[in-house]
Amino acid sequence: MRERKTRSETIMRLKLGTAFLACVLLTTGCWDRQEMNDRAIILGWGMDLNGDGRYVATANIVVPGGTKSGGTEGGKNQYLIETSYGTSDGDAGQNMQKKLPRVIFASHRRNVFIGEALARHGIAKVLDEYARNPLVRLRTNIFVVKGGTAQEAMNLSSRLEKNPTISVQKIQEVMGAPVSRSLLDFFIMANGASGGSVIPIVEIVSPAQTAKTNENAGNAAGSELALTGSAVFDRNLKLKGYLGHDNFWVRLWLTGKLDHRVFTIRMGKKHETITIPAMRFKSRIVPEIAGEKVSFKVWLSGEGEINESNANLDLSKPDNVKKVEDELNRRLTEKVEQTVALVQKQYKADIFELGETLHRKHPYVWKRMKKDWDKQFENVDIEFQVHMKISGTGLTGKSLVPGVEDKDNGANQQ
Repeated sequence: MRERKTRSETIMRLKLGTAFLACVLLTTGCWDRQEMNDRAIILGWGMDLNGDGRYVATANIVVPGGTKSGGTEGGKNQYLIETSYGTSDGDAGQNMQKKLPRVIFASHRRNVFIGEALARHGIAKVLDEYARNPLVRLRTNIFVVKGGTAQEAMNLSSRLEKNPTISVQKIQEVMGAPVSRSLLDFFIMANGASGGSVIPIVEIVSPAQTAKTNENAGNAAGSELALTGSAVFDRNLKLKGYLGHDNFWVRLWLTGKLDHRVFTIRMGKKHETITIPAMRFKSRIVPEIAGEKVSFKVWLSGEGEINESNANLDLSKPDNVKKVEDELNRRLTEKVEQTVALVQKQYKADIFELGETLHRKHPYVWKRMKKDWDKQFENVDIEFQVHMKISGTGLTGKSLVPGVEDKDNGANQQ
């Protein structure tokens, strides 16, 4: 009896072992594998609206043979540009796939460019795929090409970076704006209480100096992309207008997203200037309710050091440093008020997230005002208090340059 039981257990173990071995053999290997050599890795993507109503997609695709040091290998570029047409973003992508021997892989996409014509027409239909497709990273950067098309912008090369798609992203970083967040931030703003939203803009510009005819053609300076401000969109995701380079940082400061900024202000005569790199920017917005009317008080602060002075001021004297600080705060207040007035009266889109602040701090008041917030925002009173602190004057107080004397001249109040 015991022998029969042992024999039965042995047979059962053999059956289990055979089943386990079969499972192991069937699951070894990647039956649905997709090698990197079979993928067309997208770093940049552009969308334009054609004259016939079709969308034009442009892709910056990595060329594996050109990714080594120097940017080229065997005459190959590090990237190639491919275009296609379609009735939507996804349709254009599928039409592009018909021309590529590798599967389009968008998970490494770093930047998305939108042509101006498409931005004015509206980008809601284009961006739906970016929010829905799990292969699209929400931390992708997105740009509007002011006065041009995404196709034109993406066909430009960079003189410093191997891939021009990476160049714009680095420019955004050194300018003090948050990187790898513009698409995510745009979706947050567009779905927020305020309704207004912004996207950084790039322009195709020509260098101030062109190469001489006897120079190497490889060093010739051509057109390139420059980050020049922000595009303002309404709640219908249509382009309303632009904020230039001297205004877009105001919106970053008000919303607590400004990392660093260099200010150059005039002191005294026309050519007497002082340059102040600043950081530690902070913003505090407080809504005030008076019946059915709302107003806002905004406190803006930061800290900087003087690293260049072409003014006749002895900066070893605290009184003169205070003069510079007062003039800096006066000019910054003017710039902030000018920028906010432009957005309120001309664009009428709450890109400063004031409605979101009201919603967060006074939800019941916001419930009454949200339907007419676009009109309310146009006429809302905003009081600003700007306090930039100058914490140092660099490595010296009084200038080491001969001929620069302290005349105790005040700031030009023009």
